Amino acid sequence: MFDFLDPLTTNDFDQKTEFLIDGFLAKHLITLVYADGGMGKSWLAMAIAKLASDQGMDSVYLDYDNPMNVLKERGVEQKLIQACPTLHYSHRSKTKLQPFEMLCAIEEQAVGGRFCNTLFVIDSLRDFGDVNNDARAMLLGEKLKNIREAGATILVLHHSNKDGKNYQGSNNIRNSVDNMYQLQKIESPQGEIRWLLTVKKERAAIVDTALLIRIDDLSMMPVDLQAAKTSPEDQAFIADVKSAIAKQPGINKTELLEACGFKKDDKTARDKLDQFDEIHWVSQKVKGSYTYNLA
Repeated sequence: MFDFLDPLTTNDFDQKTEFLIDGFLAKHLITLVYADGGMGKSWLAMAIAKLASDQGMDSVYLDYDNPMNVLKERGVEQKLIQACPTLHYSHRSKTKLQPFEMLCAIEEQAVGGRFCNTLFVIDSLRDFGDVNNDARAMLLGEKLKNIREAGATILVLHHSNKDGKNYQGSNNIRNSVDNMYQLQKIESPQGEIRWLLTVKKERAAIVDTALLIRIDDLSMMPVDLQAAKTSPEDQAFIADVKSAIAKQPGINKTELLEACGFKKDDKTARDKLDQFDEIHWVSQKVKGSYTYNLA
């Protein structure tokens, strides 16, 4: 009677979440990364596209944001187009289709499992439609979901709002994506870019993640998450405390604070000692006094 429904069966649930990057980028889902301009979103996406290609996936990079001179300066020709034969880099300067038309053309091909081994990068979302208009944002989301249901893995780059605390545009954007991260660039050595990615929405087992890429070849590696979340001020504090403990193992709290230039009743410094206890050093209470050794 209801054959036209084509309902789900138990066989449809025989699948597990796979990851392109463990704990961060889930396959066959829509992941949105947002940040202020200049945070390196495109660098991250290019490295992910290269990683996908290296792992045998097709990568489709839809770039309607970066000008050609920027791509040339970043070495996209050598680092991506020449290095990744399964990567298809579509740029505004060459394609005959406008961004939304491109999305529609891909959606028309989204049948069965056609895109099961394909990564799509959308750079960036606001170029593909009016992100502030609820109806248009919902339409964008519907097209991305249709592409996802053909097996695609989709990475969407987006911009922050004015205060940088949230993404730009309609709440329908959040409703349409599966996973969402806020990206923050952190202090990096020369030749690298490092980021902290904080989970803002999750439908898979994703976690806060820290990553780095090497600019010369777009290779990607994980970064210690605790270190990535530590501010430069805290890093300086940790370095001073560890140095003092190394010089005098078993030093008591008062002596330790004084060795680092703090008064013994400095609440902020005492709180920081507690915050990083069991991480960088270990405290032990002996006869009512705390002593410290390196972890």
